[in-house]
Amino acid sequence: MFFLVASLILTIACSTITIRTLVAYTEMKFIYKLAISILVILGWLSPVIVGFCRKQFALQGLVYDALTYGGYFLFGWAFITFMLLFARDFLWYAGFGISKLFHADWGWFNPQNPLSLKYANIVTAILSLSVALYAVYQANKVPDVKEINLSSAKLKQELTIVQLSDVHISRASSKHHIQKLVDEVNALRPDVIVLTGDIIDDKALAVKEYFPILDQLEAKGGVYFVIGNHEYYNGPGQILRALHQTKIKPLMNEGYKIADKNLYIGGVPDKSAAAMNPYFAIKIEEAAKGADEQNYRVLLSHNPSVADMVTAKDFDLVLSGHTHGGQIFPFSFLAKNANKYLAGLYDINGAKLYVSRGVGYWGPPMRLGAPAEITLIKITPQKI
Repeated sequence: MFFLVASLILTIACSTITIRTLVAYTEMKFIYKLAISILVILGWLSPVIVGFCRKQFALQGLVYDALTYGGYFLFGWAFITFMLLFARDFLWYAGFGISKLFHADWGWFNPQNPLSLKYANIVTAILSLSVALYAVYQANKVPDVKEINLSSAKLKQELTIVQLSDVHISRASSKHHIQKLVDEVNALRPDVIVLTGDIIDDKALAVKEYFPILDQLEAKGGVYFVIGNHEYYNGPGQILRALHQTKIKPLMNEGYKIADKNLYIGGVPDKSAAAMNPYFAIKIEEAAKGADEQNYRVLLSHNPSVADMVTAKDFDLVLSGHTHGGQIFPFSFLAKNANKYLAGLYDINGAKLYVSRGVGYWGPPMRLGAPAEITLIKITPQKI
């Protein structure tokens, strides 16, 4: 309830500020003011509208895709527009205040000058749409490969791991895009592929056509998976049963030893799932018990905060996702406040943690300042 009330207050405040800034102080015709106002309000309310329609109506195909993609695009555009207006007016008023200190007569620079405001709003509207479209492109292209280099005295030969996280496959996802993603990963010819949660973001039955595509992932040492919070929200039992029909090995407080690589891969459930259901309790000891002391041990955990429960005696490396690296700047500042580990490589309790920014997106089909990534982890032998 608190979240809903807070979201409603935020929606009203942001909509009001955006509308007043864009149309209230101009001589624009009423019909245009009304249209812009409705568009802004719809943008901020889109998550609620989309969620309601998904829940109440059995939507499929183009209708589902248009509602989901269009609605969340509007929300992303509204957020970007608001932030651009906020930044613009802060700098504008600050600059005008400084100019007055030097008694500069810049009437055209006055933020309350109707003509200046009109042109500033036009420029801001064009810029916000351009930024939104660029963010859509960044979110929907096949991600670049990000290479991470580590070393360990436990290894006798180089080990390559490809990590995919937060693909967020739903019935609105492009099968062509997922196929290209799989082909890109297979082209890297990794020893192991790991899927660190939020791969599926829909009911298993709704996305059954995507599992055969994921089943094409190929690695000599196997493909491993742990559930994320979105698998939990969408029915983990059905998703796990669907994955058991593929080569992908789900890990639930367990692990596999890959003898020829001196590697052990363990996995634990998602932290939020564990908080809501005792069946998904996180058991680091159980996930590690199949490993030998000389094995290089990797733990898969969707939520990176689990790394605080791990020491070097348990695992050498923890691989996580969940945060999307903030996904849309400057939302990354809020994401950083909510997540101790946002993105990148960390040293924790003698072990390494790598947090992927992920492959897909959640909510707005956009990425800005937090590019998606296919993570290629190369671990080379370390000379003692």
